[in-house]
Amino acid sequence: METRLSLRYKGPAVEAGLMDVYQASTNMIAFSEFMVAAVKATYGEAAEAKAEVAGFGRGSFITDLVFNVAGPAASIFSSFSSEHLLGVLKESFALWKHLQGSPPATVTQSGQHVTVTNNAGQVIQVQTDTLNLVFSEKGADAAGRFIRDAISQAGVTGLEVASKGAPLAEVDQAEAAYFVPVAKESVVSENLVTMALILVAPVFQDGNKWRFSDGSTSFSAAIEDEAFLARVNNGERFGKGDVLTVELRITQTRTASKISADRVVQRVIEHREAAQQQQLL
Repeated sequence: METRLSLRYKGPAVEAGLMDVYQASTNMIAFSEFMVAAVKATYGEAAEAKAEVAGFGRGSFITDLVFNVAGPAASIFSSFSSEHLLGVLKESFALWKHLQGSPPATVTQSGQHVTVTNNAGQVIQVQTDTLNLVFSEKGADAAGRFIRDAISQAGVTGLEVASKGAPLAEVDQAEAAYFVPVAKESVVSENLVTMALILVAPVFQDGNKWRFSDGSTSFSAAIEDEAFLARVNNGERFGKGDVLTVELRITQTRTASKISADRVVQRVIEHREAAQQQQLL
């Protein structure tokens, strides 16, 4: 199965033929990666998509997308048409605009469709495949590069994606900022542990995170211990290699397929200065 899509940028720099070569190639790669993510969200991980550039015009390029499926999934895949993929592509742009850069307030499943309510109380219904694409890490990353990053360039005011000359989706400068990861985070674990941490870099500006090492990895962590922070403000001395024994709260969150950890020093139990090397007589 094959389909042909065109990506066209708009704006004075584009019309004058002044789009940076590096930026143009970056946009092409990101758009191709986005379409590969769309294929997998629509037809499953067994689907393989290959993008081939078919031609160039001022401010646009046309790419042929070829999908190949091997194994047991091939018979299932053959029952779908490229129109389903194009529908998911069109809906994904509409969903990002609907969410306006924020995670949804609610998502309700109904068969092969989902109803998505944004934080303003507005409702949109899209296919489940569309939601999977918008919530996917690869899809959101690629969309951000060929949409948000590209339109932020001087002289670029928008873009259009079309199929067989018919527009599928358009984005202007005001909408470009909406194309960011919008999958809702969920807490998967939270633990409070007592640890000795090596001080890598203290930070004396309110609200900033300190840098620590647990002996194998380094990380940043906020400090919530008000009594300890008061001692810092009163001039307690710190040096590289000092050790803090702390109660560390580790919270793991999941966004789509990505799990990340946030660390917060809840209480400082002890502050030990780095060992000083003794001079030899």
